[in-house]
Amino acid sequence: MTAEAQAQAMSSKPPNGRKQRRFRNLLLQPRFQLKYTAMVVGVTLVVACVLGTFAYSYSKGQTELLAINRMETAIGSGEEITDEFTRDMERYAAEADTMVLLGIIGGILFMVLALGVTGIMVTHKLVGPAYRLKDLLRQVRDGHWNAKGRLREGDELHDIFEVFQEMTASLRAAQAEEIALLDAAIESARSAGVPDAAIADIVEVRRRMQSALD
Repeated sequence: MTAEAQAQAMSSKPPNGRKQRRFRNLLLQPRFQLKYTAMVVGVTLVVACVLGTFAYSYSKGQTELLAINRMETAIGSGEEITDEFTRDMERYAAEADTMVLLGIIGGILFMVLALGVTGIMVTHKLVGPAYRLKDLLRQVRDGHWNAKGRLREGDELHDIFEVFQEMTASLRAAQAEEIALLDAAIESARSAGVPDAAIADIVEVRRRMQSALD
């Protein structure tokens, strides 16, 4: 199934009978969607890394300050500063810094994943209607002026789709008026005794115009 067929099928699906979408069906136009999502994720990742670096540096400084205060407290209380005490302080500082670092990295990864999924879903709501509109425009281009369709409730571009529907309705109305004029002209010609062979081309044009509305 092509991407356009997928978009058309999903656009015509009843709201009360929606099936769970597979993630791959969200990528109707992978190049555009992944490029847009990667751009948003990339900018956010750079900003998050810069802020995360400052946060880690600040946290590390706070850890060192707490270690110094603890050591000063121990000295002030007359506690002996042994090698074991020093190793415990270093281990405590290293563990605290590691926890902060892992928290920052985990937060950044979660944000990147969330933004990636959100970006694909948001672009899907734009690409799906765009594919549907393109398909309908091709039908109009090929002479089928009865092209109809609808968008899902959560899709974007509803205003553009409404303008398209108004355009096709106007074209159909104008076509119907011209067909009515041709019918009147054909009937007048036949009433005047004009042979059918003489008006065959007009009848054929009328038939093609009517087929565009059927």
